[in-house]
Amino acid sequence: MADENVAGTALPAQPPAGRLPEARRWLLLVYRINAESSGQRTYAWRRLRQLGAIYLQQAVAVLPDRPDLRDGLDQLGTRIRQAGGEASLLETTSPSRAWEEDLVARFDSARDAEYDELIESVERYAEEIRRESANQRFRFAELEESEADWQKLRRWFARTTARDFFGAAKRGAAEEALSRGRLLLDDFTREVYRAEGLGPGGGAR
Repeated sequence: MADENVAGTALPAQPPAGRLPEARRWLLLVYRINAESSGQRTYAWRRLRQLGAIYLQQAVAVLPDRPDLRDGLDQLGTRIRQAGGEASLLETTSPSRAWEEDLVARFDSARDAEYDELIESVERYAEEIRRESANQRFRFAELEESEADWQKLRRWFARTTARDFFGAAKRGAAEEALSRGRLLLDDFTREVYRAEGLGPGGGAR
């Protein structure tokens, strides 16, 4: 029942303590895969990881309610059923602020772990370029390999940010590491072109 102020005007009812005035919506995929279908279990786990899902418990995965994620879960559920398993896509809302904050923290923690792994790979990449530069290995073969590795790192970052739904803390550190790596690659590119007598060359994209 709505509350009333001293003038008798009805006021909107307040949500119970701990509940959200506008609860966030979530998608739950609940599935079962036959014990002998190890390949299907592995596929489901990998696909859910690609989507950025978190497991609430075994075979119960959750994602924010978004059209693209709903499509991904629908497709996965269809594949599971076609392989003889069971899958149901359910909708729910955050039951309380504490529950939602805990779940968002779990999403952020998973993304931060991915950003940490990416940062380590970028640092190894940067160290390799420094070694190539110190050894004066300014050749197109080395440049081509470095550019290919750089594009892999960029794609990795893009995949991670695509499933970083709530702005995990380590994203900024990953961006900074990539910026440092790009500057090293740009410098290496210029040295290769100079060594090959082709002018200053272009930077990495």
